[in-house]
Amino acid sequence: MFMQNSLSLTDYVHIKRQKRIEHKRIRSLIPRYLARLNDRDLSITTLNLNGLGVDSQILRLLSGPLLSGETRVQELYLQHNRIGPEGATCIARILSQDKHLKVVSLAHNPVGCVGVMAIASALEQNSSLEKLDLSHCDIDDDGVQKLAHSLKSNSKLKYLYLEGNYISSVGVHNLLKCVYNTSSMQSLWESNHTLRAFYGQRSIYSPSFPETAANRQLLQQLGEILATCNRRYSTPGCSTASNALTNNTPYKINARIAACKILRHYLREKMLEYWECVESMEEKLVPNVIGWLVRYGDVGVIYGVVRDMPWLLEKKADGKALRGGNPVLVDEK
Repeated sequence: MFMQNSLSLTDYVHIKRQKRIEHKRIRSLIPRYLARLNDRDLSITTLNLNGLGVDSQILRLLSGPLLSGETRVQELYLQHNRIGPEGATCIARILSQDKHLKVVSLAHNPVGCVGVMAIASALEQNSSLEKLDLSHCDIDDDGVQKLAHSLKSNSKLKYLYLEGNYISSVGVHNLLKCVYNTSSMQSLWESNHTLRAFYGQRSIYSPSFPETAANRQLLQQLGEILATCNRRYSTPGCSTASNALTNNTPYKINARIAACKILRHYLREKMLEYWECVESMEEKLVPNVIGWLVRYGDVGVIYGVVRDMPWLLEKKADGKALRGGNPVLVDEK
């Protein structure tokens, strides 16, 4: 019975031999890449090391040429390897200094909470990375909290994939707070306005994040903020309120997104019919106007100011509507 269900000795030896050949072939790719990088080969823009058994030792060898500043690698793929906390620290060192990497994928690696905290700290200093895949990396809520905090200092990263980690509703709340912190107007202004997605083809799922009505609502709110604010204004041609986004600087685009979030939170659904009118005003006016409305106005007052907003902006051009940088209601007499 055992012999019928097992391989013959000849087949076993053949399979082992093929695996050894394949292993040697795969491992030989890494020395070749290292040799080219050490020779400052600028033609290497994509480094695909998926499933090649990359560990912290190999990453230390890679970090040398990448940190030299004399390579032009823009995409680094390291999926399905053996990158743990120590290897993630090597990646963090690269991210904190490299000026060319735009895509890094660490999916399906045992990065863990310690490793992701090192990467999060590096993101505070990074100014080039646009896409980071940390799906299935054994990250928990503590790691997500550190990521959310660090991303408030990062204005370049657009896509952060986190599906398949041990994230509960606490972690998702931290992600929402990262892009939409409603504790104050200043915190809304200082939220992250460049992130467009926290997951790829599948939504955030985890045994710690069961399919409940509250969790679905939480994900829906996160998705709406990213869609109606961050993605809407960061993509040229998607905003009806601004026809010249292509000529705007990143700062102006972020200011427009921040203004949109402030309007969304303080005007809420009662003022959706006046949204476009207020949304079209200069973004620097928004915090002052909305702050004044929240302190002193009710819905009727808000309606009156919103109705007169185009007139106030016209007066501003003549120096009559702004005094000391704050909005002032001007007597029409």
